Amino acid sequence: MLLWSDTFATHIELVDTQHQKLFELLNSLSNSFKQGDPSEAVINGILEELIAYSDKHFVDEELLMAHSKIDPRHLNIHRMEHKSFIYDTKNMWEHLCTEDDLIVISEKLVRFITSWLTFHILGTDQTMAAQLFAIQHGATPEQAYEARHTIKYDVSVTRLMLDSVLDLWQMSIERCHQLETKLAALNDGGQQ
Repeated sequence: MLLWSDTFATHIELVDTQHQKLFELLNSLSNSFKQGDPSEAVINGILEELIAYSDKHFVDEELLMAHSKIDPRHLNIHRMEHKSFIYDTKNMWEHLCTEDDLIVISEKLVRFITSWLTFHILGTDQTMAAQLFAIQHGATPEQAYEARHTIKYDVSVTRLMLDSVLDLWQMSIERCHQLETKLAALNDGGQQ
């Protein structure tokens, strides 16, 4: 469960409102399997809604950055992260659906999305907001981009970001081990 707090606020009304909706959809996904045995159709429906809304949010955020003439270096990285989230979430669902336990699948998806949103909002989106604020107050996009390293993160925010990165890394390691095991089994089967 991911709860909205001022810690996640970018102070850009559209962005914060949409982030809150993403949290609601994520929590719906989480609640779908906490209330009993989930069906693949229910999980799929919530996940499709979450992905569609994420895609809409990402387009809105990218348009906001483009209209504000944010430095292309930031916009390109930001856009890549958005595309990666959509791809990774869809890909994870498709590959996890080969497993038997829907609760385990749902938990993995919720864990991934929670960690990704936490890291992205507290890192990339906060950097975006700082740059947009600087541009609105007279900085050039280049100056705003170069000043992104001066953002001071609260210790608790840094901790949340690090926990999210570590969780994403751990999930990657688990997936690599699963794939290595499957590959080894395929190689062993082919040599007999």
